[in-house]
Amino acid sequence: KIQIFYNFLGSSLEQKNQIYEAEIVYSKSLEVDPKNTFALVNLGRISRLTNDLQKSENLLEKTLELEPENLFAQLNYGELKIDQNKFEEAIAIFEKIYEKNKDFQNIIMRLANTYSIIGKFKKAEEYLFLASKKNPELFAADYRLSNIINYNENREHQKIILEKIKNKKFDKLNKYPLFFAAAKSYEDQKDYEQAFKYIELGNKERNKLVVDNPLRYEEFFLNKNKEIFSNIDISKNLNNNDSYKKKLIFIVGLPRSGTTLLHQILSAHSETYGVGESIILNIFFFKNIVNDNFLKNLKKENKINLEKLNEISLKLGKNYDYYDLNKIKIDKAPSNFFWIGFISILFPNSKIIHIKRNIKDNCLSIYKNLFGGNRTDWTYDVTNIQKYVKIYKEMMKFWKNKVSEKIYEINYEDLVQNQEIEIKKLLDFCDLKFQEECLQHHKSDNPIKTVSINQSRQPIYKDSVKSNLKYKNFNNLFKDI
Repeated sequence: KIQIFYNFLGSSLEQKNQIYEAEIVYSKSLEVDPKNTFALVNLGRISRLTNDLQKSENLLEKTLELEPENLFAQLNYGELKIDQNKFEEAIAIFEKIYEKNKDFQNIIMRLANTYSIIGKFKKAEEYLFLASKKNPELFAADYRLSNIINYNENREHQKIILEKIKNKKFDKLNKYPLFFAAAKSYEDQKDYEQAFKYIELGNKERNKLVVDNPLRYEEFFLNKNKEIFSNIDISKNLNNNDSYKKKLIFIVGLPRSGTTLLHQILSAHSETYGVGESIILNIFFFKNIVNDNFLKNLKKENKINLEKLNEISLKLGKNYDYYDLNKIKIDKAPSNFFWIGFISILFPNSKIIHIKRNIKDNCLSIYKNLFGGNRTDWTYDVTNIQKYVKIYKEMMKFWKNKVSEKIYEINYEDLVQNQEIEIKKLLDFCDLKFQEECLQHHKSDNPIKTVSINQSRQPIYKDSVKSNLKYKNFNNLFKDI
């Protein structure tokens, strides 16, 4: 009956990354006291992380009815608005929190990041400089700034970064965001030797935080998919139930292969809605593919249980419909390449686009960027990048042998060199009529949440083709790939 113990237990489980167990504890807490705002907020946040956005909204709105001035509830409600792609509403909520308490939970950074997502870079820059000045040890602000600033035109921030790197009072802190920021500044100035020096330093420092094998899930998914689908004829196991025949577009490939660019091009079309890098499939399969009971219910001998299949497609389809009922949704999560077999049978009307890029350019782009979250811990080590590329290639080869007719392949270099021809072919594959807006994708206000936040708001440029040749030291690292 004592609420505080539920709170402590839930928080402890979350710190161990056991969010589903924490969800159970917070739910039990609400059974004891339905008005426990601590449990309501935390359950609302967990529901958002597990992609149950409607449940999250209900819980957080209930909290705000009970305690309208609860800043934690407001903050999580703002984060929910970002996941709902309602960015102006998120900004309004964050601005309100900022007025009340300028130091609350890195609220300045949240404002800056949201302004960056919608392409309001000057406003984002103001907040990032403010955050950096207020908390000089908040190196994430400097890294975010580096993604916005062109250091060929403005070198002031580069001086600040380099001074912080040399400053001994920061020596006990991990400076990896500063190293990645410095690398970006030197790359802008075409000093590739210095840039690579800081790329290596950044990766070395960030990789110190990696524990265990960062590719254990990817290795498991590769083997499990082969086990599930090896003896299945996917074309004879399609979900043909009329209750769910939504058309979805999935863009897959390696990170930094051009998935965001394709997303921007396609979501500029009037008949589509760009969801962005959705977690819908990853959340569902991360939770279920390790579950033997789930697999037993899904597959019997060499056939798929069509009743179970329909149940899953309705559930996942509802998650996509949450954004816009009437438009074709575009999901550009690169790692959805693991789920191509499931996509093919769950959504037979879907379109799967696989973008490929010169592998050395692609690996360089991965190695020189700082990603968020622990699911990308493999990106900070050369050997792990090579392992991931091998897993990706093996998985794609398997799917091409299974469902080659479902997968449209496009080369990033071809898209850059012949954009109008390639965009027309792409639209044709998606059964979409050509629209001039797709050529002017950089002018659209579609949100961008990835590290491509700045590049994808520019017209297609050719500088990134054969970019690895500028880095002689890099080629030595990846000579065997």
